Amino acid sequence: MIPDQVRSWAQQHLNRPIVGIIPLAGGLTESISAVQFANGPAVILRYRHDDAWTTLGATHIPAESLATSLLRGRGLPVPELLAADPTGASAGRPANLTTWRPGAIRLDPLNDTAVAELARAAVGIHATDVPADLRPAPYALWGPPRPIVPDWAEDQRLWNKALDLVAGAPPPTAHGLIHRDFHPGNLLWIGDRLTGVIDWTESSWGPADFDVAHCGNNLAMLHGLEHAGRFRRAYLAAGGVLDTDPQAVGYWQVADLIGFLPSPEHEIRALTSSSTRPPPPVVHDRTEALLAQAMRHVSPLTT
Repeated sequence: MIPDQVRSWAQQHLNRPIVGIIPLAGGLTESISAVQFANGPAVILRYRHDDAWTTLGATHIPAESLATSLLRGRGLPVPELLAADPTGASAGRPANLTTWRPGAIRLDPLNDTAVAELARAAVGIHATDVPADLRPAPYALWGPPRPIVPDWAEDQRLWNKALDLVAGAPPPTAHGLIHRDFHPGNLLWIGDRLTGVIDWTESSWGPADFDVAHCGNNLAMLHGLEHAGRFRRAYLAAGGVLDTDPQAVGYWQVADLIGFLPSPEHEIRALTSSSTRPPPPVVHDRTEALLAQAMRHVSPLTT
């Protein structure tokens, strides 16, 4: 049930009467709904619904409103911000209204045309000029506060080396606007045309390398290791700029993989149905193979 104050706030910012608000699948920290009208496209309402999530959820609304504002007019398939109440002063809780993006999530292996389309969009996002006073919050590393070698690991020495690497200082890679959760579940398609890059709640100030690693790792876990390198090459071919220092290449890829602990299964399960989901041993094998691949970039002094 949408709170009356949230519904009233949304209606104040729309020029058509609301006829229905339909909950959509979303995260734990806020509710996502489609606001429907008698005619015309719906819009998306996101609001933080549970005070127990104040620390996490309260950051998502302003992050989304800032990123979508920064990307307005860049010709990218990104929702447009219609209204924002980052403090909840009017809506009773933090809330955003954004435009609806057409299309559907694709979980099949992308062909060359679609990979190139995805790479161009990522390059466009990362090339966004952001004034110093409008920079989003710095990126955060994901995963457990004190990550340990997962119980499914085959090569414990490899994982210990990776954990030591990420525990150290990050490389001085150039930062800019990043999506931070750039993966197939946040991408909408019509055929091979990318029609939506959605869910900007984790958008941050960080290295483009993180977005490229996260998308590539997700694709590789779903479809095989070659899909990570394929996306990275397409990104570079589209004019994207990534850190060329081998230590940095390894660090950002490893940091992203550590963020999936204790197991990438929770993310793969959220993306896929039981009929299309790779079995857990396959996902774990692919994850460890990606880690081994990433650690080969790192100096022999740390491997």
